[in-house]
Amino acid sequence: MDALQFVNTHIKFLAIDFLTLKPISHKSTIFSRKGRHLSCTKTMGIVVSRFFKPNRFIKFDIDDSISCIPCIL
Repeated sequence: MDALQFVNTHIKFLAIDFLTLKPISHKSTIFSRKGRHLSCTKTMGIVVSRFFKPNRFIKFDIDDSISCIPCIL
């Protein structure tokens, strides 16, 4: 398939899909899942826990009712 077919394509992902993404070794911002490459995602869920370290980072978990996605901002 032509790689350009998937530019700006919206695909529904569950938390389990995010957790199975594999980074492509030579590019730090591109990931692979089932042979498809992606570089930008959006997710929706409920923040179920958070840890805030002032002037450093915030760590939180997003629950989509299937599983939780650990995030660091």
